[in-house]
Amino acid sequence: MQESPGRYHVTITVPRDGGQLPDPVTFQVESDRAAWRRSASIVSAHTAGQIISIVTVHAPDRYAAVAVAHAVVSDALKQQALSPRQPGGDAAVTRRLHEYRLTRIRSASG
Repeated sequence: MQESPGRYHVTITVPRDGGQLPDPVTFQVESDRAAWRRSASIVSAHTAGQIISIVTVHAPDRYAAVAVAHAVVSDALKQQALSPRQPGGDAAVTRRLHEYRLTRIRSASG
């Protein structure tokens, strides 16, 4: 039996952990683009110590929804790290990508 896709809300945090958080405006633009490419939507809140993002995804199950949500936030972070405004070249890009650790808090179907 095949079930129809459900709507899932996946919360992902990006902690500072001594590193530098992405620029809020650039992160929002890039996360909107990444979500649009995956037929998802994203809402983010930026605090002094972390970014909290809620990604809404239509998916066949929770695992697929979490995978899409992680891809959306990862793409936004990757685009932020590849931004030409960032000094330091390729080594700096690689270091910034390793600084951003994604933490899935929870997922809920709606």
